[in-house]
Amino acid sequence: MVRKTILTPILLVLCISITACSPPVQEVTSDSRDHVGSAILDSLDVDRIYSNAEELSKEPRVAGTASEKNAANFITDQLETYGYSVESQPFDFDQYIFPNQVELTIEGIEKSFSPAPFQYSVSGDVTAELINVDKGLASDYETNDVLGKIVVASISDVYFEEMVLNAAGAGAVGIIIVFKDGLQNDGWSLGKHHDDYIPTIALSPNEGKSLLNLMDDNKSLTGTITIEGANIEKHESQNILVTKPSKTSDEIIIVGAHYDSVESSPGASDNASGTAVLLEIARVLESVKTDKELRFLFFGAEELGLLGSEKYVDEMTQKEIKNTEAMLNMDMVGSADAGPLTMFTVDGFSNTVTDTAKSNQKIPLELTDLSDHAPFHKVGIDAALFSYFPLEEWYHSPHDEIDKISKERLDEVAKLVAVSVLKLSMK
Repeated sequence: MVRKTILTPILLVLCISITACSPPVQEVTSDSRDHVGSAILDSLDVDRIYSNAEELSKEPRVAGTASEKNAANFITDQLETYGYSVESQPFDFDQYIFPNQVELTIEGIEKSFSPAPFQYSVSGDVTAELINVDKGLASDYETNDVLGKIVVASISDVYFEEMVLNAAGAGAVGIIIVFKDGLQNDGWSLGKHHDDYIPTIALSPNEGKSLLNLMDDNKSLTGTITIEGANIEKHESQNILVTKPSKTSDEIIIVGAHYDSVESSPGASDNASGTAVLLEIARVLESVKTDKELRFLFFGAEELGLLGSEKYVDEMTQKEIKNTEAMLNMDMVGSADAGPLTMFTVDGFSNTVTDTAKSNQKIPLELTDLSDHAPFHKVGIDAALFSYFPLEEWYHSPHDEIDKISKERLDEVAKLVAVSVLKLSMK
């Protein structure tokens, strides 16, 4: 169910053109608060938002590919049409190539296993004695000699990366991670590439129990882990940046969205919708004189681990971080099949962004760090994600197409975020 939008007028805009030519900059004063909201909201063009989302979602926009670059060029062209000077922030990243062969065999045992790799599992062909190290904690290696052996560890609350590095640091040549009931053993990641990783595979709960039972029943077992085809390739992505300066304040308000998609998905909801809404907000605010600097940021490579937003935050100066009052992020803001409009913060607590938005509309607040607001939060900037939740069933699938996008929902988010940005940008 879509919640009804309740918006409070706050600023006056005499004219905002929807043509390619930008009108003269109009000054907004505190005396004109009663008229601004309706002028801004009337200028938002949901048909334009939908059209831009449709253009962006004609093909998947996987980070580092020509299609992602094409999307970046489209965004740049649109922003220049609106009258902005556009900056590109390129960055390199490591693209993990999954292995084409993953095997586990046990010497003298006919039972077959179906291990799965982790993202960032390294290639290797190692044969060694198997040894059970319980949960694979650092303390588990104090009483176990694993030098030159393959360790078997059962997951607990320790990061997979830590489990692998603990084993490698103790001299193991490979690690088998056994999953617990209720968790599938595929689709997981070691977080990032590390030069000290050793061949790592995951076993399902049933296969893991079988292996541990075999180890209990036999004095010594020798296993072989084979991983072939895993590789790291260098690719390039880019953030697209627009700055709308202010002559009256050093304070900064940031509005962002990522424009890449996952492989095989047109990404209409995730996240052509957020990108298109951000483009429209940038368009209607181009002619508005605000008290604070506005930055409109279009992030690349979000789907690979927030790489674009992390790059941007890493490049911010301490002065910029200190002066940034708020970051508003939009991700999946058009799906007709998702739940109601929801705000997310990294810690689940309200902040400047959520308090401002809630003054216009009653919106639930949830917790997540799985989008581009997270890197800003980590450096102390009040940040929040706007999205519809729970997610649609076709999330990250080939069915994330433009016909699943609701104009009403695009319009709802565009109005809410635009008004919130205007409120935040006035002293």
